[in-house]
Amino acid sequence: MSGKPLAWTSLGALAELEAPMTKPRILMVALFLITTAAPGQTSRRREAPPPADAVSVDSIVAALYGSVSHAPEGSPDFDRMRAIFLYVGMFVPPVRPGQEITGSDVDGFVSRFEKSAAARKEKGEAAQGFFEREIARKADCFGNICQVFSTYESRHTPSDAKPFERGVNSIQLVHDDKRWWIASVAWDAEKPDKPIPPQYLPSAKP
Repeated sequence: MSGKPLAWTSLGALAELEAPMTKPRILMVALFLITTAAPGQTSRRREAPPPADAVSVDSIVAALYGSVSHAPEGSPDFDRMRAIFLYVGMFVPPVRPGQEITGSDVDGFVSRFEKSAAARKEKGEAAQGFFEREIARKADCFGNICQVFSTYESRHTPSDAKPFERGVNSIQLVHDDKRWWIASVAWDAEKPDKPIPPQYLPSAKP
């Protein structure tokens, strides 16, 4: 008879030991269910749509021209520019005689603009506006890549009768299955001894 009370006592003691563990176990199970359900819930969330500037080749080319154009008292829209360029995207300006090819990312483009504006101000030169627009385009696209030859005209004001410069922007675009990005823009300006080829000019009207 001495063993029976001992057996009951042991079971009672075991029950008392297990009781405090009930709440921690419930919490652990709840945490497990939350963590396993989270990925499924996240995948069902709607992703933010791509910006309007990046939904098509037309929109991103228009955004490029819109971002570089500015009034005399203003500056290019650098935030818009950053939103359409890859973080490694490059600007490659025309090669000047006797100089090597140079290139820069958007931050470098910003720095050059700010230094140039400061230099003009220091010399007492009046600020000038810059408005560039596309007048013709030749695009070759395949899958997620696109090469655009975009012929441009540059003016100091939109109402100027004649552009002070014409040239061709070579724009490389890539698509990541969600939106378009500008990988690089290289350009060259028209010169008297280097006219823009007819195939890159607007079609002649009948």
